[in-house]
Amino acid sequence: MVPHDSGLAPAAGETLGDGARAQSGERYASMFTHHPHAAYSVDTRGYFTDANDRALDMTGLSLEEMRQTHFGQVIHPDDLHLIQDGFDRAMAGDPQVVEARVVRVDGGVVDIRCTAIPVIVADEVVGVHGVSEDVTDAKRVLRELEEANAAKTLFLATVSHEVRTPLAALLGASELLIDTDLPPEPEHFARIVHRSGERLLHLVQEILEFSGLEARQTVLRRAPVDVRAIVDDVASWAVPLAESQGLTFTLTVDEGVPATGLGDARRITQVVTNLVQNAIAYTEQGSVDVRVSGRPCSADGPGVGSWVDFRVRDTGIGIADDDLSTLFDPFVQADPQSAGDRLGVGLGLAICRELVDLMSGHLGVGSTLGEGSTFTFGLPLPPA
Repeated sequence: MVPHDSGLAPAAGETLGDGARAQSGERYASMFTHHPHAAYSVDTRGYFTDANDRALDMTGLSLEEMRQTHFGQVIHPDDLHLIQDGFDRAMAGDPQVVEARVVRVDGGVVDIRCTAIPVIVADEVVGVHGVSEDVTDAKRVLRELEEANAAKTLFLATVSHEVRTPLAALLGASELLIDTDLPPEPEHFARIVHRSGERLLHLVQEILEFSGLEARQTVLRRAPVDVRAIVDDVASWAVPLAESQGLTFTLTVDEGVPATGLGDARRITQVVTNLVQNAIAYTEQGSVDVRVSGRPCSADGPGVGSWVDFRVRDTGIGIADDDLSTLFDPFVQADPQSAGDRLGVGLGLAICRELVDLMSGHLGVGSTLGEGSTFTFGLPLPPA
């Protein structure tokens, strides 16, 4: 086969690299001109020296006007410090990505994501190349989503508050009714009403809790925490509950667990309680084992104090691999059919995840369907 001459081969005595270098100025100009985003150059003082058509459209300036403009004149005053810091760092040789707003000559505002790249010639930074992507539409969609989420959270919280009061009255009345000398059949119906009311109240409380977490209204109350006291509190109800269901319940606290640390005892107890309750509820036979361990915090973490892990292992129904990735999402139950008469609609673990994130901790799960699950909740406990 005779090689086809494409006309791209280098001339005699010239390498492909030589040809590319000879065309480098033209190649750069083409990339600059035809870049899909606003591209521009700035000198060491911060004045524009060149700009492509997208940059001119973004600012509303002509090229001549652009070359007489400092970048500070086109940036929103509230964002100028962000761009100035990015420019200073780029001039120090460190590329930057900054989000800010451009104010057009007609008063319009454009949200941008700006990449600032130092221009280095002979080991000296002589200016900055900038590429700014218009992210106005993306920002608008994000704001709309945040507003919709805030409205949803407010609605859930309002409805939950309104429902909780009559529910409390219903539970109180049904409890009084059960305590009266009712015939067997009416007593049976009264207990159904009371049990259903308890489930509804539990759901309302979880919705209120989750709404507060979503709205970032939940505040941690940090104080000295006695981990062993938390464990004793959980054991006081978990041991008799597990034994009443024919389960073996063991609880071990390693010597490495600190006597005290700084944290929110109520929230730590809430997470551990949820994990232990789930383990007992979804284990029909066998055992539930809780182990608490501690180790010094790593240097790339909090750096001081201890890291405490609560591991809850059961021999229950287990969780399918396909369900593990969404297990901590709100309103998700790994197997709704197996939930039976258990309380909840899939908010408990979602609340746990939000609380653990708030405590800068970690929540993980490993499971084998039909054999059991292991949940691990870890968090840092700085010295009290």
